[in-house]
Amino acid sequence: MGLAEQLSRPFLQVAQLAELAGGATDQQTVAAHWQTVRAISESSLQLVESYALSLRVNGKVTPLQLEPVTVSSLLYDTAHSLQPLARQYAVELQLEPGPRAQPIIADRSVLQAALTSLGQVFVAAQAETEAPSLVRLSAHRSRHGIVAGLYSHAPQLGADSLRRAQALHGRARQPLQRLVSGPAAGVFVADALLRTLAARLHVARYRSLNGLAATLQPSQQLQLI
Repeated sequence: MGLAEQLSRPFLQVAQLAELAGGATDQQTVAAHWQTVRAISESSLQLVESYALSLRVNGKVTPLQLEPVTVSSLLYDTAHSLQPLARQYAVELQLEPGPRAQPIIADRSVLQAALTSLGQVFVAAQAETEAPSLVRLSAHRSRHGIVAGLYSHAPQLGADSLRRAQALHGRARQPLQRLVSGPAAGVFVADALLRTLAARLHVARYRSLNGLAATLQPSQQLQLI
């Protein structure tokens, strides 16, 4: 239900932009409209594919493909995939991969899908604010492992707020209204994907920014290399 409500917004935007492009005579305006349509469409398609991936992995239809993954390269690819959407919403993406960290063992496609789905929500949230629009993708070491997440100037959620949102998902229209209006389906898709990797989404604060992150365990085997 949350995913269906989430997708209704971009579909409405696409329909409106297509109508505007059809009635425009200036080629530059037409090109700008279609560029926005493309960014919104690709973002929506990615969310649907990530949701389908979470169902396949959780249902054991698609087995996890575990391999060594460096978090810094993963964040770079995530920023690259988010860039077209961020550009349309005039949101600045900042990449801070942190110090060179040892690889983790994970399914790269699952982790990439989780971070990108989460990133879409943060971009949409920043597009709603009047303050400087910024989303930072960051990784750093902690005593519990490698923390990878997305951060912004959004009000701090609090762990209780996230737990309540997870409990209300699918039953409330705005379960994470302190972060973004709407169902925020990308957060819950990301959470479902992370759980398949024995990681959980949690509220985080890093360098004066608030966000959502996952703590990933480094590979003990690769630590000796």
